[in-house]
Amino acid sequence: MITIPLRSDTGHPLYLQIYEYIKKEILAGNLSHPGRLPSARSLAANLQVSRSTVDNAYEQLVAEGYVEAEEKRGYFINPITHAHRFEISGKPLPKAGPASQDPCRIRYDFDPDAVDTVHFPYSVWKSIGRNHLDDPEIFTSGSHFGDYGLRQAVSEYLHGSRGVNCTPDNIVVGAGLDHLLQMLCVLFQRKAVIAMEDPGYLSARQVLVSSGCTVLNIPLSQGAFDVGALKHCPADICYVTPSHQFPMGSILTISRRQALLDWAVEKPGRYIIEDDHDSEFRYKGKPIPALQSLDHGQRVIYIGTFSKAISPSIRTGYMVLPDPLMTLYRKRCGGYACPVSRFGQAVLTDFIRGGYFEKHLNRMRKIYKGRHDYMLEQLSSVFPDTLLDISADNAGLYMILHYHGPLTDCEIQKRAAENRIRIRSLKGYYAALPADYRPAFLLGFANPDTHQIRDGVALLAEKVLLRE
Repeated sequence: MITIPLRSDTGHPLYLQIYEYIKKEILAGNLSHPGRLPSARSLAANLQVSRSTVDNAYEQLVAEGYVEAEEKRGYFINPITHAHRFEISGKPLPKAGPASQDPCRIRYDFDPDAVDTVHFPYSVWKSIGRNHLDDPEIFTSGSHFGDYGLRQAVSEYLHGSRGVNCTPDNIVVGAGLDHLLQMLCVLFQRKAVIAMEDPGYLSARQVLVSSGCTVLNIPLSQGAFDVGALKHCPADICYVTPSHQFPMGSILTISRRQALLDWAVEKPGRYIIEDDHDSEFRYKGKPIPALQSLDHGQRVIYIGTFSKAISPSIRTGYMVLPDPLMTLYRKRCGGYACPVSRFGQAVLTDFIRGGYFEKHLNRMRKIYKGRHDYMLEQLSSVFPDTLLDISADNAGLYMILHYHGPLTDCEIQKRAAENRIRIRSLKGYYAALPADYRPAFLLGFANPDTHQIRDGVALLAEKVLLRE
């Protein structure tokens, strides 16, 4: 007979105490195959508990495979050949404390990739979603290139806002930039030699390399893509962010744009991938037209997403392919299904067509501009001009602080982490760090409100950059 020390004052059900004790004995090897457990009736009598209590414990052991029930014979212990690998502990798992007590929790988050999640019109999005739940069409597979309605809405938006020349038949919908780049690698049969800006978008570089392409890094010239250097490298394709260079924030001048387009048409098979990552948010002057709007040789592949304008979580992007490439795409990639759910596509389509997207963008431009101006004001009030230069402050969702003090990147990052401040070092965006590099950091202003910006900048000064 098994003797189990039961306690009625712990709040732990008796059947669980029986179950856990027998399970522990099996895993420890004290009860083993082909041993037999006492009958439920006899064990209940021995422990002075109800029959149902023991039945519940045995049923749980059977359900988890520790014991097998044989009709009219009883309960037999199953063989467990690797029982010694299990660590048996009677200690309960530690309970998670409140988030505010987590010493690693970020207090001031200046993540340059973050967006505002407070002012999105959730009620509108939910209302549109409810309307589509009654539509059986969205539960079918749909077009491999994305729903035609969404491609049409994107086409009209791009033409009106960015000057992009396209039709719905030129557009492919995908699950963000990474997925679209992977599809381009398939399109070019993973053999393309691609020139990229350095510093630049490291995630894009990693996707291209891991997908089989060869990437050549072109250092920036005067903060922008060096077309002259491109002409002397064997690249067939170049990847650029001409309207707001990532991460430096510069704009590719019209002369360099024309030189880039001239390079593309000089040789068959050359293309330009234009990543228009945050063109919606510009705070000085007029919006910069897309490079694709100047392309008369059908050599620009235009890529955009809704990650910054709405949220990264919807995982929806698009690319506009020139006619010859679209024909080739249908042949080589037509079998790949669109990874974005039809429900998500339908909601986004109505969100754009109903005017809600444009209204949201206009609202967020005002909010982001206010935070941008306020952060500049706070930085200027607490840091001496000799310590910091600020750039990339006319567009996007971050600015760059160029540091001229005695601290190294690592020292600044360490101090920021100790004070639970998230900042991003510019160093991490270089494939090849220049010899004259000085510490610089990207400071995002989209996520924190004005109070967090004020207090975070003050703490950054007091505990990180101005601390002795």
